[in-house]
Amino acid sequence: MELHIPPSDIVPFGLRAMKMIATASGTFHDAERGLLATVQRVFGTDVDLETLPPITPEELATAIVEPALRRQLVRGMVVLSLIDGEASPAEVALVDRFAGALGVESPDLAALRHLAGENLLRARFDIARRFFAREKGLEMAREKGLGWVARSLAAMAGLRADAAIASRYRALESAPPGSLGRGYTDFIRANGFSYPGEKGSPPEMIALHDLTHVLSGYGTTPDGELQVLAFHAGCRREEKDPFSFLMFGIAEFHLGLAMSPVAGAARGHFDPALALAALRRGAACTIDPTDGWDPWPVMHEDLEVLRARYGITP
Repeated sequence: MELHIPPSDIVPFGLRAMKMIATASGTFHDAERGLLATVQRVFGTDVDLETLPPITPEELATAIVEPALRRQLVRGMVVLSLIDGEASPAEVALVDRFAGALGVESPDLAALRHLAGENLLRARFDIARRFFAREKGLEMAREKGLGWVARSLAAMAGLRADAAIASRYRALESAPPGSLGRGYTDFIRANGFSYPGEKGSPPEMIALHDLTHVLSGYGTTPDGELQVLAFHAGCRREEKDPFSFLMFGIAEFHLGLAMSPVAGAARGHFDPALALAALRRGAACTIDPTDGWDPWPVMHEDLEVLRARYGITP
Protein backbone atom coordinates (compact mmCIF):
# COMPACT_ATOMS: atom_id res chain seq x y z
CA MET A 1 0.00 0.00 0.00
CA GLU A 2 1.88 2.99 -1.28
CA LEU A 3 1.68 6.31 0.51
CA HIS A 4 1.01 8.99 -2.11
CA ILE A 5 2.60 12.38 -1.42
CA PRO A 6 0.48 15.17 -2.94
CA PRO A 7 1.84 18.54 -4.13
CA SER A 8 2.23 20.88 -1.17
CA ASP A 9 -0.36 23.32 -2.51
CA ILE A 10 -3.02 20.59 -2.43
CA VAL A 11 -2.40 19.46 1.15
CA PRO A 12 -4.29 22.37 2.81
CA PHE A 13 -7.48 21.39 0.97
CA GLY A 14 -7.36 17.92 2.51
CA LEU A 15 -6.48 19.35 5.92
CA ARG A 16 -9.47 21.67 5.79
CA ALA A 17 -11.79 18.71 5.18
CA MET A 18 -10.16 16.61 7.87
CA LYS A 19 -10.35 19.42 10.41
CA MET A 20 -14.08 19.70 9.68
CA ILE A 21 -14.48 16.01 10.42
CA ALA A 22 -12.38 16.26 13.58
CA THR A 23 -14.53 19.09 14.95
CA ALA A 24 -17.93 17.82 13.70
CA SER A 25 -18.71 16.31 17.11
CA GLY A 26 -17.99 19.63 18.83
CA THR A 27 -14.57 18.72 20.24
CA PHE A 28 -11.13 18.88 18.62
CA HIS A 29 -9.61 15.89 20.41
CA ASP A 30 -5.87 15.74 21.14
CA ALA A 31 -5.63 12.46 19.21
CA GLU A 32 -7.21 14.15 16.19
CA ARG A 33 -4.76 17.05 16.43
CA GLY A 34 -1.95 14.53 16.65
CA LEU A 35 -3.05 12.77 13.48
CA LEU A 36 -3.24 16.02 11.53
CA ALA A 37 0.17 17.04 12.87
CA THR A 38 1.59 13.72 11.67
CA VAL A 39 0.05 14.27 8.24
CA GLN A 40 1.78 17.63 8.06
CA ARG A 41 5.16 16.15 9.01
CA VAL A 42 4.84 13.41 6.41
CA PHE A 43 3.69 15.77 3.66
CA GLY A 44 6.14 18.55 4.56
CA THR A 45 3.68 21.32 5.35
CA ASP A 46 3.26 23.61 8.36
CA VAL A 47 -0.26 24.96 8.12
CA ASP A 48 -1.85 26.63 11.15
CA LEU A 49 -4.74 24.26 11.87
CA GLU A 50 -6.56 26.84 13.98
CA THR A 51 -6.98 29.23 11.05
CA LEU A 52 -8.04 26.68 8.44
CA PRO A 53 -11.42 27.62 6.95
CA PRO A 54 -14.16 25.10 6.19
CA ILE A 55 -14.45 23.57 2.73
CA THR A 56 -17.40 22.20 0.80
CA PRO A 57 -17.31 18.67 -0.66
CA GLU A 58 -17.60 20.17 -4.14
CA GLU A 59 -14.62 22.48 -3.56
CA LEU A 60 -12.57 19.56 -2.26
CA ALA A 61 -13.44 17.46 -5.33
CA THR A 62 -12.38 20.30 -7.61
CA ALA A 63 -9.01 20.64 -5.86
CA ILE A 64 -8.17 16.94 -5.58
CA VAL A 65 -8.73 15.03 -8.80
CA GLU A 66 -6.17 12.20 -8.72
CA PRO A 67 -8.07 8.95 -7.86
CA ALA A 68 -5.25 7.55 -5.70
CA LEU A 69 -5.10 10.75 -3.64
CA ARG A 70 -8.88 10.74 -3.28
CA ARG A 71 -8.87 7.15 -1.96
CA GLN A 72 -6.01 7.94 0.41
CA LEU A 73 -7.78 11.02 1.74
CA VAL A 74 -10.99 9.11 2.43
CA ARG A 75 -9.00 6.43 4.24
CA GLY A 76 -7.45 9.17 6.33
CA MET A 77 -10.92 10.50 7.10
CA VAL A 78 -12.04 7.06 8.27
CA VAL A 79 -9.05 6.77 10.62
CA LEU A 80 -9.58 10.33 11.88
CA SER A 81 -13.22 9.67 12.70
CA LEU A 82 -12.23 6.68 14.86
CA ILE A 83 -9.03 7.90 16.49
CA ASP A 84 -10.82 9.51 19.44
CA GLY A 85 -12.25 6.09 20.33
CA GLU A 86 -15.69 6.39 18.79
CA ALA A 87 -17.46 7.09 15.51
CA SER A 88 -19.89 9.95 16.06
CA PRO A 89 -22.85 10.20 13.66
CA ALA A 90 -21.91 13.79 12.81
CA GLU A 91 -18.37 12.81 11.82
CA VAL A 92 -19.51 9.82 9.79
CA ALA A 93 -22.16 11.84 7.95
CA LEU A 94 -19.49 14.35 6.94
CA VAL A 95 -17.11 11.58 5.82
CA ASP A 96 -19.95 10.25 3.66
CA ARG A 97 -20.52 13.66 2.09
CA PHE A 98 -16.85 14.13 1.24
CA ALA A 99 -16.48 10.56 -0.02
CA GLY A 100 -19.56 10.99 -2.22
CA ALA A 101 -18.19 14.17 -3.79
CA LEU A 102 -14.83 12.48 -4.38
CA GLY A 103 -16.51 9.45 -5.95
CA VAL A 104 -15.00 7.05 -3.39
CA GLU A 105 -16.96 4.13 -1.98
CA SER A 106 -15.39 1.31 0.01
CA PRO A 107 -16.32 -1.36 2.57
CA ASP A 108 -14.63 0.80 5.21
CA LEU A 109 -17.39 3.37 4.86
CA ALA A 110 -20.06 0.72 5.43
CA ALA A 111 -18.26 -0.47 8.57
CA LEU A 112 -17.93 3.13 9.75
CA ARG A 113 -21.67 3.69 9.34
CA HIS A 114 -22.42 0.61 11.41
CA LEU A 115 -20.03 1.78 14.13
CA ALA A 116 -21.73 5.18 14.23
CA GLY A 117 -25.12 3.49 14.47
CA GLU A 118 -23.77 1.21 17.23
CA ASN A 119 -24.55 -1.83 15.09
CA LEU A 120 -21.39 -3.51 16.32
CA LEU A 121 -22.27 -6.98 15.04
CA ARG A 122 -22.58 -5.69 11.47
CA ALA A 123 -19.43 -3.62 11.86
CA ARG A 124 -17.49 -6.67 13.06
CA PHE A 125 -18.81 -8.66 10.11
CA ASP A 126 -17.95 -5.96 7.57
CA ILE A 127 -14.37 -5.75 8.86
CA ALA A 128 -13.68 -9.40 9.69
CA ARG A 129 -14.91 -10.79 6.36
CA ARG A 130 -12.19 -8.78 4.58
CA PHE A 131 -9.36 -9.77 6.92
CA PHE A 132 -6.59 -11.85 5.37
CA ALA A 133 -7.17 -14.92 7.60
CA ARG A 134 -10.55 -15.56 5.99
CA GLU A 135 -9.13 -15.21 2.48
CA LYS A 136 -6.07 -17.33 3.30
CA GLY A 137 -8.18 -19.95 5.05
CA LEU A 138 -10.37 -20.38 1.98
CA GLU A 139 -7.27 -20.61 -0.20
CA MET A 140 -5.72 -23.30 2.02
CA ALA A 141 -9.01 -25.20 2.20
CA ARG A 142 -9.14 -25.35 -1.60
CA GLU A 143 -5.54 -26.57 -1.74
CA LYS A 144 -5.62 -29.07 1.14
CA GLY A 145 -9.20 -30.28 1.15
CA LEU A 146 -11.97 -30.86 3.65
CA GLY A 147 -9.83 -33.19 5.78
CA TRP A 148 -7.46 -30.31 6.55
CA VAL A 149 -10.43 -28.09 7.41
CA ALA A 150 -11.87 -30.70 9.79
CA ARG A 151 -8.52 -31.28 11.52
CA SER A 152 -7.91 -27.51 11.85
CA LEU A 153 -11.34 -26.91 13.37
CA ALA A 154 -10.85 -29.80 15.80
CA ALA A 155 -7.48 -28.38 16.90
CA MET A 156 -8.91 -24.87 17.31
CA ALA A 157 -11.75 -26.24 19.42
CA GLY A 158 -9.26 -28.14 21.61
CA LEU A 159 -10.80 -31.50 20.66
CA ARG A 160 -7.86 -33.10 18.91
CA ALA A 161 -4.35 -32.11 17.86
CA ASP A 162 -3.20 -32.32 14.27
CA ALA A 163 0.05 -34.14 14.99
CA ALA A 164 1.52 -33.74 11.51
CA ILE A 165 1.16 -29.96 11.46
CA ALA A 166 2.19 -29.50 15.09
CA SER A 167 5.34 -31.62 14.72
CA ARG A 168 6.43 -29.71 11.63
CA TYR A 169 6.37 -26.43 13.58
CA ARG A 170 7.89 -27.91 16.74
CA ALA A 171 10.81 -29.19 14.66
CA LEU A 172 11.81 -25.57 14.08
CA GLU A 173 13.12 -25.52 17.66
CA SER A 174 16.22 -27.21 16.25
CA ALA A 175 16.69 -24.58 13.54
CA PRO A 176 20.03 -22.70 13.71
CA PRO A 177 20.27 -19.86 16.25
CA GLY A 178 19.57 -16.54 14.55
CA SER A 179 17.48 -18.17 11.82
CA LEU A 180 13.90 -17.29 10.91
CA GLY A 181 12.66 -20.66 12.18
CA ARG A 182 14.40 -20.29 15.54
CA GLY A 183 13.15 -16.72 15.80
CA TYR A 184 9.62 -18.02 15.24
CA THR A 185 9.86 -20.70 17.93
CA ASP A 186 11.42 -18.21 20.36
CA PHE A 187 8.52 -15.85 19.61
CA ILE A 188 5.93 -18.58 20.23
CA ARG A 189 7.50 -19.71 23.49
CA ALA A 190 8.15 -16.19 24.81
CA ASN A 191 4.51 -15.24 24.31
CA GLY A 192 3.01 -18.49 25.57
CA PHE A 193 1.37 -19.21 22.21
CA SER A 194 0.52 -22.61 20.74
CA TYR A 195 2.02 -24.04 17.58
CA PRO A 196 -0.41 -24.60 14.71
CA GLY A 197 -1.97 -28.03 15.03
CA GLU A 198 -1.77 -28.15 18.83
CA LYS A 199 -5.01 -28.32 20.81
CA GLY A 200 -6.56 -24.89 21.15
CA SER A 201 -4.23 -23.36 18.56
CA PRO A 202 -5.31 -20.71 16.06
CA PRO A 203 -5.64 -21.68 12.37
CA GLU A 204 -2.37 -22.37 10.56
CA MET A 205 -2.50 -19.19 8.45
CA ILE A 206 -1.96 -17.15 11.64
CA ALA A 207 1.64 -18.42 11.53
CA LEU A 208 2.17 -15.99 8.64
CA HIS A 209 1.14 -13.13 10.91
CA ASP A 210 3.41 -14.41 13.69
CA LEU A 211 6.31 -14.71 11.23
CA THR A 212 5.66 -11.09 10.26
CA HIS A 213 6.13 -10.16 13.91
CA VAL A 214 9.50 -11.93 13.75
CA LEU A 215 10.55 -10.28 10.49
CA SER A 216 9.42 -6.79 11.49
CA GLY A 217 10.43 -6.94 15.15
CA TYR A 218 7.10 -5.58 16.42
CA GLY A 219 5.86 -6.96 19.72
CA THR A 220 2.52 -8.43 20.76
CA THR A 221 1.23 -5.67 23.02
CA PRO A 222 -1.87 -3.96 21.62
CA ASP A 223 0.38 -1.12 20.38
CA GLY A 224 2.74 -3.62 18.77
CA GLU A 225 -0.16 -5.39 17.09
CA LEU A 226 -1.35 -2.08 15.65
CA GLN A 227 2.12 -1.52 14.21
CA VAL A 228 2.43 -4.99 12.71
CA LEU A 229 -1.00 -4.61 11.10
CA ALA A 230 0.08 -1.27 9.63
CA PHE A 231 3.19 -3.06 8.35
CA HIS A 232 0.93 -5.69 6.78
CA ALA A 233 -1.07 -2.91 5.09
CA GLY A 234 2.13 -1.48 3.64
CA CYS A 235 3.13 -4.87 2.23
CA ARG A 236 -0.28 -5.48 0.68
CA ARG A 237 -0.93 -4.71 -2.98
CA GLU A 238 -3.65 -2.15 -3.64
CA GLU A 239 -5.96 -4.63 -5.35
CA LYS A 240 -5.79 -6.85 -2.26
CA ASP A 241 -7.56 -4.37 0.06
CA PRO A 242 -4.60 -3.27 2.20
CA PHE A 243 -6.67 -0.93 4.34
CA SER A 244 -8.54 -3.91 5.81
CA PHE A 245 -5.51 -4.57 8.04
CA LEU A 246 -5.67 -1.08 9.54
CA MET A 247 -9.43 -1.29 10.01
CA PHE A 248 -9.06 -4.64 11.79
CA GLY A 249 -6.31 -3.25 14.00
CA ILE A 250 -8.24 -0.10 14.92
CA ALA A 251 -11.40 -2.08 15.66
CA GLU A 252 -9.60 -4.76 17.71
CA PHE A 253 -6.86 -2.90 19.53
CA HIS A 254 -7.98 0.76 19.55
CA LEU A 255 -11.76 0.46 19.91
CA GLY A 256 -11.61 -2.86 21.79
CA LEU A 257 -14.33 -4.55 19.73
CA ALA A 258 -12.91 -8.08 20.23
CA MET A 259 -12.74 -8.90 16.54
CA SER A 260 -10.69 -12.01 17.26
CA PRO A 261 -11.20 -14.61 20.00
CA VAL A 262 -7.42 -15.08 19.98
CA ALA A 263 -6.55 -11.46 20.68
CA GLY A 264 -9.52 -10.62 22.89
CA ALA A 265 -10.45 -7.01 23.55
CA ALA A 266 -7.15 -5.62 24.85
CA ARG A 267 -6.96 -1.95 23.96
CA GLY A 268 -3.94 0.01 22.90
CA HIS A 269 -3.28 3.49 21.60
CA PHE A 270 -3.32 4.19 17.88
CA ASP A 271 -0.27 6.39 17.42
CA PRO A 272 -0.49 7.81 13.88
CA ALA A 273 3.24 8.52 13.67
CA LEU A 274 4.17 4.94 14.60
CA ALA A 275 1.47 3.51 12.33
CA LEU A 276 2.67 5.56 9.36
CA ALA A 277 6.27 4.55 10.01
CA ALA A 278 5.24 0.89 10.10
CA LEU A 279 3.18 1.29 6.94
CA ARG A 280 6.13 2.82 5.11
CA ARG A 281 8.42 0.01 6.31
CA GLY A 282 5.92 -2.45 4.93
CA ALA A 283 5.62 -0.61 1.63
CA ALA A 284 9.40 -0.94 1.19
CA CYS A 285 9.25 -4.69 1.83
CA THR A 286 9.63 -6.78 -1.34
CA ILE A 287 7.28 -9.56 -0.17
CA ASP A 288 3.78 -9.75 1.23
CA PRO A 289 4.08 -12.28 4.06
CA THR A 290 0.35 -13.05 3.89
CA ASP A 291 0.05 -13.45 0.13
CA GLY A 292 2.31 -15.42 -2.17
CA TRP A 293 5.17 -15.98 0.30
CA ASP A 294 6.17 -19.49 1.38
CA PRO A 295 8.33 -19.28 4.53
CA TRP A 296 9.37 -22.94 4.63
CA PRO A 297 12.24 -22.77 2.11
CA VAL A 298 13.89 -20.01 4.19
CA MET A 299 13.12 -21.14 7.74
CA HIS A 300 16.76 -22.12 8.34
CA GLU A 301 18.24 -18.96 6.83
CA ASP A 302 19.67 -16.13 8.91
CA LEU A 303 17.00 -13.65 9.99
CA GLU A 304 19.12 -10.55 9.38
CA VAL A 305 20.05 -11.79 5.90
CA LEU A 306 16.37 -12.29 5.11
CA ARG A 307 15.47 -8.83 6.38
CA ALA A 308 18.10 -7.32 4.07
CA ARG A 309 16.88 -9.44 1.17
CA TYR A 310 13.28 -8.40 1.72
CA GLY A 311 14.07 -4.71 2.20
CA ILE A 312 12.92 -4.62 5.83
CA THR A 313 14.77 -1.71 7.38
CA PRO A 314 15.50 -1.36 11.14
